[in-house]
Amino acid sequence: IVVEKSTLPVRTAEKIKEILIANNKKVNFEVISNPEFLAEGTAINDLFKSDRVLVGGDNTESGKNAVDKLVEIYQRWIPDNKILRTNVWSSELSKLVSNAMLAQRISSINSISALCEKTEANIEEVAKAVGMDSRIGSSFLKSSIGFGGSCFKKDILNLVYIARKYKL
Repeated sequence: IVVEKSTLPVRTAEKIKEILIANNKKVNFEVISNPEFLAEGTAINDLFKSDRVLVGGDNTESGKNAVDKLVEIYQRWIPDNKILRTNVWSSELSKLVSNAMLAQRISSINSISALCEKTEANIEEVAKAVGMDSRIGSSFLKSSIGFGGSCFKKDILNLVYIARKYKL
């Protein structure tokens, strides 16, 4: 079992499996997608209090067995209802989509910050009021000069690439 843990472009697990099989046809490799959702500065807390853990594998008997093995490890500290078993494509794509949506939130509040600067509104008051709406929540509503980090830009560009590839 090979676990793809890093945030990588969609279909990386498939390519890893192709390379492994091409170099050793005697071993049956299962490549599992297990994207990380750890934020800088809160990684340990994020690990032990995960919103969810994605474990994606092939929809074959050996793929499902490989997923089960990794799930057994996570079940030692993550409740089963927070472990989501998916196929590889869904696991990899979910990471990109999550980061794109978070980047959209940050970009949106940054745009509102510019409006606040031109009016008498206070961005912190606006963000607090908006964040109190249970449909929205307060996470990722701090205005700043951008959304920073290495993953958001890379993941957004990866989604753009995929959309273009599929002519969407």
